[in-house]
Amino acid sequence: MSERWLLRGATVVTCDDELGDLPSADVLIEGGKIAAIGPGLSVSDARVLELEGKLVMPGLVDTHRHTWQTPLRALGADWTVMAYLAAVRVKLSPLFRPEDILVANHAGALEALDAGITTLVDYSHCIYSPDHADAAIDGLEAAGGRALFAYGYAAGPTPSPDLPDHRARIRDAERLRRSRLASDDRLVRMGVALTEMQVPWEVSVDEIRSARALGVPITLHCSAWPVNKSEVQLMAAEGLLGADMLYVHCTFSSEDDLRAIRDSGGSISATPETELQMGMGFPVVGRALCAGVRWSLGCDVVSSNGGDMFTAMRLAMQAERGAENARVGLPSSLPLKAARMLRATTTDAAEAIGLGRVVGSLRPGKDADLVVLSADALNLTPLNRPREAVVMQAHAGNVETVIVRGVPVKLGGVLVGQDLALLRRRLVASRDALVERAGGVASLLGEVHRLEESWDMGGGKSATGDAGASA
Repeated sequence: MSERWLLRGATVVTCDDELGDLPSADVLIEGGKIAAIGPGLSVSDARVLELEGKLVMPGLVDTHRHTWQTPLRALGADWTVMAYLAAVRVKLSPLFRPEDILVANHAGALEALDAGITTLVDYSHCIYSPDHADAAIDGLEAAGGRALFAYGYAAGPTPSPDLPDHRARIRDAERLRRSRLASDDRLVRMGVALTEMQVPWEVSVDEIRSARALGVPITLHCSAWPVNKSEVQLMAAEGLLGADMLYVHCTFSSEDDLRAIRDSGGSISATPETELQMGMGFPVVGRALCAGVRWSLGCDVVSSNGGDMFTAMRLAMQAERGAENARVGLPSSLPLKAARMLRATTTDAAEAIGLGRVVGSLRPGKDADLVVLSADALNLTPLNRPREAVVMQAHAGNVETVIVRGVPVKLGGVLVGQDLALLRRRLVASRDALVERAGGVASLLGEVHRLEESWDMGGGKSATGDAGASA
């Protein structure tokens, strides 16, 4: 049972439409849930955090991260999507051992928590054996945060003796759903990440139906470059769209696609840093906003870019504002507001993965997933407009305390119960071993020609159309 906590005297940004922002309030946490919010709460027998001058807000939600790539940090800082696919998906991913996946997910999930991300969607498409899948879950659990472990159905570029075919991967996902991921009340829940739809169409249909038989959320890379027939069109024709789907990127989605996602109750995760860098088109945020589609943000791959949501929020918003300004000239107003961006990374992101009733805002009865920011730091002083300041001025270094389901995982600027020196040594050793097995960093881009063996870059291979791959 988690302890009883009283967070006292902070500016509280609830991200709840009814409660709003409270300039000086207390938050009481009992049994892992928010018991009360308001000024001057009278409470005994609780551990007290005095937070005058601080800001309390919901934990951020990252809806798209390939956490297994943590050992590859910044190797792809100058890569296009073609280079990324060649180096990471073709060359490096088959070289990951279960122990590499474990340390990657442990360190990557801790990195997220350290930056105020209490929930992440781990798009785990480096599963070459049941041991890889279990190690990925072990790493997420070791960090202590909340995660949707999206079992990646994608086969690697080389055959796996442990998961030799499509049906074997589905059976392994079923194994996890029957056993350690049977409960949806766990901090680490189960989802499914579909194979990019250049595989035979019947395989994609089978994957979708298997995920629905498991009763778990579905996420998929979608329309990250121009194709003849989009994933949304293919699925709509078969009646397969649904509110359980989280579509990633959608940079080349048509307006009809966006309306179809909206009408089916689906959601979008934009990843502005990778999309802008890698040549995957312009982030869909503005068009999704206009179409009325629920959208959120993800950090995607730290093999290329940063892993904190403050950067992602600011980049997504200012890129969209810049594009709008270029279209209209000197604008009379800015359609995308900072408070709307914060909603996208809290309440909307939680709704996108089926957790809207559990997290995403601060309200009595919800799980106590929250973050304390140092609003008394120079970069946030004076705190004139709290929500706007979170988006426009805050950074990961302002994250002082992080609580997940009532349990502090970071307290006073220090991650709780983690041997970070040991973890760093293990992560560096994993990096060294992976690069050595790959033949050195210089060899990573030596097999670009193999891309066409594993991905359709727009020519069309599926039975009823073609669709593209992504990060």
